Amino acid sequence: MDTQRRSAPSLPRPGAGTDLVVRDRTTGDLLQFGYRAGSFDAPVRIGTGFHLGRVPHLVAGDFTGDGARQLLCLLPDGREALLPPAASFDIGDLSTASHRPGTAVQAVVARSAGPDRVLRSAADGTVRLGTATDPGDAVATITPGAVLLGTADVTGTGPELLVRLPGGAISAIETGGARHDLGSDWDGALVVAAADLTGDALADLIAFGPAGNLLVFPHSGVFWPQFPAVTFLSPVAVAASVGAYDVIG
Repeated sequence: MDTQRRSAPSLPRPGAGTDLVVRDRTTGDLLQFGYRAGSFDAPVRIGTGFHLGRVPHLVAGDFTGDGARQLLCLLPDGREALLPPAASFDIGDLSTASHRPGTAVQAVVARSAGPDRVLRSAADGTVRLGTATDPGDAVATITPGAVLLGTADVTGTGPELLVRLPGGAISAIETGGARHDLGSDWDGALVVAAADLTGDALADLIAFGPAGNLLVFPHSGVFWPQFPAVTFLSPVAVAASVGAYDVIG
């Protein structure tokens, strides 16, 4: 880890309602981690049966703006299905959901003041920002094989699109196309999502450490593009031994 990165002994509490929704790759369960006073609560299961083979990509979000969570499912045959709000989702819900053609190979939620939006990327790297039912317009092009992490404000003038490049480096892409290298050395952790967890309106990075623990790299409050190592503080462990998870919302 770059020695310029400073430590963060604790995380301030974010705004009300902040949580993290993940998919356990091993069991197919969907789990919700509520965030309270600097750490995540024990997970609550909110879905079952969503194995990678059945649904390669999932996005959880409030796509209608009414406070209820829905699931956008990207299926193996390229189609998409949107599951309506439920207290607990089940893979069997797909049998009654309407399916429509899709071209995205991955998707993530883009938080907004109203309904959440969706970022979708195609195999050629084209990224579109739209709704859960409409792919929307192209907003960026990423390296094919790069992983979408989400949108959040890194520079203080954002939000930007954050991606993980095939080699593990994290990049922030501004609306106008400017790109910022945020570094590639993350203490052996794999960065899997970007969101404002600390309530300061700046991006934090969510990662899984080598031992399977859930980590957050908080934004330092400073952004100097020529010194990317000062952008994020040292990681804070928020849950231990969480396993192989996908962050889906």
